[in-house]
Amino acid sequence: MDSLALAYSRLVPELMEVAEERYRILRHIAHAEPIGRRLLATQLNLTERVTRSHVDHMRDTGLLAVTGEGMVLTQLGKEFLPELTRSMNELAQINVQQDFIKKALGIEDVIIISSRYGNADLAELGYGASREVMQILQPDQTLVVTGGSTMAKLAEMLPKKNLNTLVLPARGGVGERVEYQSNVIASVIASKLGGTYKMLHFPDGLSKETIELLIDREPQIKEVNQQTKRADVLLFGIGQAVVMAKKRNSSQEVCQQIEKAGGVGEALGCYCDINGHIVYEMTNIGLSLRTVSDIPHVFAVAGGAEKGAAIIGAMRACHKGTLIIDEAAAKAILSLLK
Repeated sequence: MDSLALAYSRLVPELMEVAEERYRILRHIAHAEPIGRRLLATQLNLTERVTRSHVDHMRDTGLLAVTGEGMVLTQLGKEFLPELTRSMNELAQINVQQDFIKKALGIEDVIIISSRYGNADLAELGYGASREVMQILQPDQTLVVTGGSTMAKLAEMLPKKNLNTLVLPARGGVGERVEYQSNVIASVIASKLGGTYKMLHFPDGLSKETIELLIDREPQIKEVNQQTKRADVLLFGIGQAVVMAKKRNSSQEVCQQIEKAGGVGEALGCYCDINGHIVYEMTNIGLSLRTVSDIPHVFAVAGGAEKGAAIIGAMRACHKGTLIIDEAAAKAILSLLK
């Protein structure tokens, strides 16, 4: 960590607060530009007065410009932002933590979404994840997404683009709120990215024979199933094993089986122990943790200290991808891994 930055953070903490707010503004404008000041203030939970003060300062220093459509970063701002990101991450000691978790889980990358209060809320986590996804998403690609509150917030925080993205649900729907189901989330993402979507009305838990019969008789189900396996990008959430089993109305025997086998995490219908062994798997079509190896870009998003063990188990089973978590989850994961 830079010693001068550390000294400032202790001696003049209000200076670091201003720096953090201006950094958040620059980062958000880079993600959503062009964007109006009022919308920016709302999305960052800042007052319009504070936002105006920061914007005026950074406009005067040449980091951003105000156009008829909204605020955008200048070339200087674009060049400055990566260096500022590295400095802010160093200050929070996040880089060391990310590298440790990445190596311990054997995955491609780990992104910890920092927050002034340590435990990023769902909006911060969704925004951070959407920012990472937009950095790699190209026009005319296929994106596959699971359900859940985290994925719903990620979809909400995506900027409007015209990428002609085909968006598909990763698996059939489960018994939760409509706005959290993968079919609905796929439609929201498609709307944001100027693309199209297809739905998959197919519940978990059907027998293998029933699944094969439905695929044989329903061409659309077969087509979506094949397209998910050729996806360019996968977004999935991670849940606690027994919690997810009950949410899916699994029988008491199945819940006991998962718990007895040491199941801690669930993702894509696979229930895993903390070592990444799949101890139970729901029958369904679409993707599972066993079938993601050929997808170029895989993102797992989860937050909260209570999900520490679940995240470790699911990512060890996944063997690849970028894990996006908040500081509370990171702290829990580090405690368990060490």
